[in-house]
Amino acid sequence: MKKQRRIIYLFLVCVCFFGVHANAQQIGFTTENDAYLLKLEDAYYSNGIFLHLGYADQSSKNTKRVHRFELGQQIFTPLKRTTRTPADIDRPYAGYTYVQYTRTWFNNEKTVLQLTGTLGIIGPASGGEGLQNTYHRWLQYAPFLGWRYQISNQLVLNTGVLYAHNLIATKKFKWMGWGAAQFGTAFINASVGTKMVYGLFNQNQSSQLWNAGVEKKGMPNKELYVYWNPKLTAQGYNATISGGSKTAADSAVTLHPKTGVFQNTIGLAYSEGRWAAQIELVHQSRETTIQLNRHRYLGLQLQYRIN
Repeated sequence: MKKQRRIIYLFLVCVCFFGVHANAQQIGFTTENDAYLLKLEDAYYSNGIFLHLGYADQSSKNTKRVHRFELGQQIFTPLKRTTRTPADIDRPYAGYTYVQYTRTWFNNEKTVLQLTGTLGIIGPASGGEGLQNTYHRWLQYAPFLGWRYQISNQLVLNTGVLYAHNLIATKKFKWMGWGAAQFGTAFINASVGTKMVYGLFNQNQSSQLWNAGVEKKGMPNKELYVYWNPKLTAQGYNATISGGSKTAADSAVTLHPKTGVFQNTIGLAYSEGRWAAQIELVHQSRETTIQLNRHRYLGLQLQYRIN
């Protein structure tokens, strides 16, 4: 496990070096939590926190590329806090920490192509248990008592691809269809979805909709829009649910993921000058075959343009 941590730390150094060398044009922070909805329960996708930086370049006259580096952590728990036995777990305990590089190509406004590479760790080495216990103590929330059953340590090496195409585009309304897939040691899935946008927005290659509000020179135009992004995902493998390799002494509780997961996202985005902000509400269907409830959470994002 020390070797796996060294690999992640080395990658982080590389991210920082290349980010500084590329003269990052945007830095940002995203937080996701169901507690932002002021609900009494805190479960399933319990918390997400992400730091990201991005920069853009022009590969040809009509094609813009956006590079994005992200450091993130996600925490997953069952519905029941007072876990006493494995029977109390309807969604496995898991922490997931990763670094990710994304390159996005925009061609003539009509199409978006995105490739990602991810390196991370799932399990106790991710630090999920410690972080959750810390902020629950600060906020005086009751702790989850079943972390001894969390998913075991597993190295994450994943790659992904996304392709989107404009179906309808007017001055105030845009409708895009998209498809995506992931493959690797932790996640194997395929998704299809659509993005509908209404309001004041820029072209895809300069829009916050695709985290593309970065320019080599100057600032993009002001944006203020609402969006709807429903998607359906076919899960082949999800290591935060099914786990990885197990030993005879392993106490981790693993479950079977549902083949189909539906997620419905509505949001509001605003950007002007150096600042960009976004808020979105996410509804998600059950992720495991025995999960008791559906789930919903709120995401908040703030970005600052440096150049």
